[in-house]
This record gives sequence, structure tokens and C-alpha cells, in this order.
Amino acid sequence: MRRLVVLLAVAGTGCTSTVLTEPVLHASPYLALYRLRGDTQMQSEDPGTGGVQDNAAQPLRNFGHERHREDVGLRLDLGDGFSGLRADYYKLDMNTARSGELTADWGQLLQGDFASVRAAMDELRLGYAHPLLDVAMDYRDDELRLQLAAGGVFATRSMTMRGREDTMQRFQNLDFKGDIAYAAVRARASWQDFALDLEYAIAPEDFILSGDFEDDSQDFEARFHYQLPQRDILVFAGWRYSEFTSTGTADGYQFENDLVLDGFQLGVLVTF
Repeated sequence: MRRLVVLLAVAGTGCTSTVLTEPVLHASPYLALYRLRGDTQMQSEDPGTGGVQDNAAQPLRNFGHERHREDVGLRLDLGDGFSGLRADYYKLDMNTARSGELTADWGQLLQGDFASVRAAMDELRLGYAHPLLDVAMDYRDDELRLQLAAGGVFATRSMTMRGREDTMQRFQNLDFKGDIAYAAVRARASWQDFALDLEYAIAPEDFILSGDFEDDSQDFEARFHYQLPQRDILVFAGWRYSEFTSTGTADGYQFENDLVLDGFQLGVLVTF
């Protein structure tokens, strides 16, 4: 909790800087080509005693996942074009026609079942980055500019996993949600009409504010921009890697998910 107080204090101090004196609004809708992977485990009924038994973790590919799927997201930046305020909303809705064979019971679903899971998530990230470094130098007769900023990110996520056995005789659903505060660092290198943005955010376990998340979480994102001749429109391609762990109870059974969300982004950035 002490680290969280320091993080919020630093972000609050940064908001008084000149970054937001004459802010510019940037909107970047994007197509997310992400995949959901990792391990999941869930208790089930012990057939011998009728009590609850623990089960081994199994990869999400047993449920037909670990393939890239198309979703959408929208990012809004308010600031100087690099640092400042940021809001990013991403909607995950991953259904799969593929099934896999379960290697362990998973709630009402049994070992040996051919099953699939539909996963849906709403994710909102709100952040602020304060500029720390801005230097320019000549490279091949053009300016190479390097920028660095640091701050914090607040992320709220709500995910639903809907599992079913192929013959539709057994179903198992689970839900988890929560809020996490991250410490974040952002960097940019720009030259001519090109720019590379990198952002890394990390949240130790005591940065979890509420909900079903636990353990350390981290998020990394890279975006490569190209500015079109119109000057107020950029196109970009990016890559994101996000990992988080959740625990909870569904239908009286405890579950644990160690998940990774990663993949590519394609989009445009418009300046207003």
C-alpha cells in the first residue's frame, strides 16, 4: 500500500506540469489480433466421496484456445503527443469452433471430455506519464529525438469464461474481475516520419486494489508509427504482452488462472 501511495503522489505532481497546458487529443482505434493462453485449474466433485477434489492445471489449448482472434480497441491520449493522460479500452470476445481433450476435471467438465471455452473480457486502462527526458541529435542529416516518461496506470478488468462439453451435456462457467495499479515507464524514438513507442508496466501483488487478481502482473507494448503526408494521421503496427493471475470460486469450486494475452495491433492515429 505504501508503494501505491507514492505512485499516486508522483502522478498527481506530474499532472501540474506543462504537459496539459495546451493539450492535444489523439484518438487511435485499432484491430487487436490477440490470443489468450496460459493455464487454468478448477476443483470438481470427488466421485468416490462426493466431496471436493483438487485438480491439476491444464493449458487453454485443451479448450481450443491459443489461436489469434480479431477484436477491437480504442485509445485516447491527451497531452503533448507523447506524455500526458491516456485511456485505453479493449473488448475481448474469443469464441472457438475448435475443441480439445481435457487432461483433468474442470468443475462440471470431466477429464477426457472434448470441450471448448468462450472467453469475454472488458478492459479499461487509465494512465498518466510525466516527461523525464527529451533530447535530439542529428542522424543522417535528420533529427533523431529520444523521449522518456514515467507514471502510473490503473487497470480494471472483468472476464467471463463459458466452458461446455461438445455433446452439450455438461457446462461450467466462471467469472473474475478486479482493479490493479501499475508503475509504468514509456519511451519513444522518432526520426523523419517514423516513431517507435515502448511502454512497460508492472504491478507487484500489493498493487492489487480489489477483486480476484493475485501475484505480480506485467504489461508490455510496442508500437511502430508512420506519419502519412496529411500530417495529422498516422498508421501503426504494434505488439502487446500482458500477463495476470486470478483466483476465485464458481459453483462452490475454487479456480486459478495464470493467463497471458499477447498478439498484434493494427490501427490509425488521428490528431484533433
